[in-house]
Amino acid sequence: MGKRNYFWDFWKFIAAIGVIMVHAPFAGDLGKVMTCVGTWGVGYFALISGYACYGESKLMSRKILKRFIRNGIITLVMVGLYLAFSYYMMRIEHRDILWKLELKKPVTYLKMIFAGDFEFFYGSALWYLVGLLYSYIIFYFLVRFNLKKVIYVMLPVFIILRIVVDSYVNSFNANWHWSGNALVGVLPMMLIGYVLADQKEKILKIPTWVLILGAVITAAAMFVLVCVKVGKLDISQPFKMLCGSFVFAIGMKKPGWYVIKPLAFLGREDSLYIYLFHFMILVLLAGYMYSQPVSGKTVEWQLPIAVIIASVIFARILSMIISLIKLLFKKIFPKKTAGQNA
Repeated sequence: MGKRNYFWDFWKFIAAIGVIMVHAPFAGDLGKVMTCVGTWGVGYFALISGYACYGESKLMSRKILKRFIRNGIITLVMVGLYLAFSYYMMRIEHRDILWKLELKKPVTYLKMIFAGDFEFFYGSALWYLVGLLYSYIIFYFLVRFNLKKVIYVMLPVFIILRIVVDSYVNSFNANWHWSGNALVGVLPMMLIGYVLADQKEKILKIPTWVLILGAVITAAAMFVLVCVKVGKLDISQPFKMLCGSFVFAIGMKKPGWYVIKPLAFLGREDSLYIYLFHFMILVLLAGYMYSQPVSGKTVEWQLPIAVIIASVIFARILSMIISLIKLLFKKIFPKKTAGQNA
């Protein structure tokens, strides 16, 4: 990946905040627009993952395998945390018997493994981790056996699949797991990210103003189309994909660009933790705020802001703790140099 791309980091932070707005939206059209930022953001994360899979086949296949293992560990840890959190919440509500009964059902585990369905345990956001793991498996074989031509054949097929399925889900309020999975929610955008990496030389020749204009136009289109349906159809998905690709391409040309440096830093260090833990924070804050005498429409506007602030603060503290642990570990177990080994 070379040097740090601050432009991408900044938009990673925006994407993470957008995901929060999916689960804690404002009321009215503003809520629809901010939700759109969140669904765009999930695709943007997948773009980065796909771009990072590009490279020499043997070397990159090993890196993909390492990422699969790392993300697999993260997924298992987060599933455990969400299970413990959900038990705690249900025990407070005297519903822990339902929690135990749910864990006794084989279908519960099948839904987790194959559909990324953790809704009963407050882990809705974990679907992306499961989808990413399946996508890494697919990319491992594509990259390991240098099947670049296959990737280019798969690309239009999965783009169409994503557009059709996502549009159907959003238009007719179907089960969101039809679009929130590896084949629709992650793999198509990873394929686009890989192709962007493969076509980097050509993209770098495109004038920056053209990419900026494309990003602005497609962003405006996706915001309008989530608020104004064409008949009964939500046709914003193609523009979300195009907007994400334009923004990503701008970062390829101008990696040093960023709007606000501290937010780029947070995007680099904390966006993953914001994504992983925001739903727990949402559940806790929603329970508290809706229990207060003044609630209703007031909370609809206060809750999203409160969740964003609390999630960012929590992620920053967690990042600092993890960095401190790593530093102490290096101090206690320093790596031996080649001279020392000799």
